[in-house]
Amino acid sequence: MHGRVKKDVVEPTAEEKAKQREQVRTARSLFAKLLDLRQSQTYNDQALEMTFKALQFHPEFPTLWGYRRELLTRTEKPLEELLKMEMKLVEKALRRSQKVYSIWFHRKWAIERLFQEVEGDEAKAQSLLNTELELCNQLLEVDERNFHCWNHRMYVMDLMRTKGKHDPNQMDLNAIDLTLSTDLINKNFSNYSAWHLRTLLQQPVAGEEPRIKLNLEEELEWVQQGIYTEPNDQSVWLYHQWLTLGSTSPEIIHCAVLQGELYMFFSQACRLTSTSLNGSSGRFEAILPRRRSTARVRSWAVGWRFVTDDRIVQKTVEVEVAVESCGTGILKQSQCTFKGQPIDLDSDTPSTATFEHQLPLEQSEILKAELARIEELLEIEPDCRWALLARMRLQLACSIPEETTLEDFERMSSLDPLRANFYADSKANAVLHRRSYDWSLEGWQHPLNLANLGLKHLAPTAAALIFGVRILKLDENALKDFGPLLGLASLIELSVSRNQIRGDVAEVFALKRLQRIDLSWNFLSVGIRGSPPQTLREIDMSGNPNILDLADALDLLMVDPASWKLQVEAGQCLACRQ
Repeated sequence: MHGRVKKDVVEPTAEEKAKQREQVRTARSLFAKLLDLRQSQTYNDQALEMTFKALQFHPEFPTLWGYRRELLTRTEKPLEELLKMEMKLVEKALRRSQKVYSIWFHRKWAIERLFQEVEGDEAKAQSLLNTELELCNQLLEVDERNFHCWNHRMYVMDLMRTKGKHDPNQMDLNAIDLTLSTDLINKNFSNYSAWHLRTLLQQPVAGEEPRIKLNLEEELEWVQQGIYTEPNDQSVWLYHQWLTLGSTSPEIIHCAVLQGELYMFFSQACRLTSTSLNGSSGRFEAILPRRRSTARVRSWAVGWRFVTDDRIVQKTVEVEVAVESCGTGILKQSQCTFKGQPIDLDSDTPSTATFEHQLPLEQSEILKAELARIEELLEIEPDCRWALLARMRLQLACSIPEETTLEDFERMSSLDPLRANFYADSKANAVLHRRSYDWSLEGWQHPLNLANLGLKHLAPTAAALIFGVRILKLDENALKDFGPLLGLASLIELSVSRNQIRGDVAEVFALKRLQRIDLSWNFLSVGIRGSPPQTLREIDMSGNPNILDLADALDLLMVDPASWKLQVEAGQCLACRQ
């Protein structure tokens, strides 16, 4: 596993086999007796000694570890001394079997109890934690990818941080983590856990500053050494992607006003904790959620609508929001502000306002420098699929999708056929960004054609870039649900024929400006009686196998089916408002 060479197995001699069989018979007898003792709830010193011997012989026995915990909590002997002996027993077990859940669980249990016993004695507590840290370092020397050890080390470091919050003499734990990650990576660049530790150190926790601030340019220079050492290693490319594209906090992409309502869009999914808009009373409501919200789970979204009783009539707005975002499993808090003139989507005046996210100048220059480095690497390693993928992502982030080389995706698929579907999805999204970028330069009055791209879903971030579109074509893709489409309140015409959309037709009635919609040749059904928008004039539901009779569907779907007229022509079934 993990590229470790398996040692040749030496066939034991006849005498060794006989000795092993005798040991197995003895162990079976001992294990059976211990199980009987536990069943009869026998807790004495003899049972404690027997479990000690049994676990030395066979430490991969969860039931015996559980019995031993019961014995230790019921003994009359001083617990501190017993736990110190227990730590030595578990250490021997770990050196014999380093990847057994039950052993690590027992180690954690023993530490918790021992830490309680020595609480108040700072020297003993610090010595205990230092011993644990040293054990983890020794085990990582043997196998730097042992995730059991990494998890245990994280637990120990959290204990040390909690203990040292008010201790001015506390050692610099962040420097210890940074040194460990650096040493392990220099030893072997293909160390996912060490790279992950490095990202955690650079992320803020609960609104605080990052534990360590590294020089980004120096860090990227060091990463380049790993890339050139092994260009096809995924771990270093994942860290490179996080450094260049994943370590930033959410920012407001743009604000827009539609029919007197203010819409605000972010560069990544977040949730709003407090808001202020020109001193107005109101609240923001998610329109492009990453997932559906429930009573317990608030929405994470890239698009938000300001809900208020007053219409937005100011030409200039000032918005200040506190947001929470989640990167690499860590919750981050930040402030976002917007002051200026929002885009007026009700205007018919041609506009070339691009909705593409504009990066800060310093970050943009860094990304372009990394893009140039990747171009140089591809001249040497033209078949490095991770470099090809990184080039595409950086081009999109730098708002230069027109330079994205779509042929690269075909090369990546041929080089890595097991991930062909992943590269197909990446290609579809790259084309989507290119067309969205070209469309935004023309203005939202123009139709946007995203047909026949092979899209399986529309990401909320992609929907945010095209908010304001009036006519959208998504025919002949592989969409499975409406998803973020239901948040595009600006839509007047929507065509999603020949997809794989499932759900209820009435879902699209959430789009209150729709005039025409083509839902043909999907897998939609009719189960909810709804009130279509007053603007809706035409709806095509033909070809959906769950809608066998359009007349019955209209009767079930529409509140006023009499105001609609059926038109059957050239194999198509249309419903038009009279």
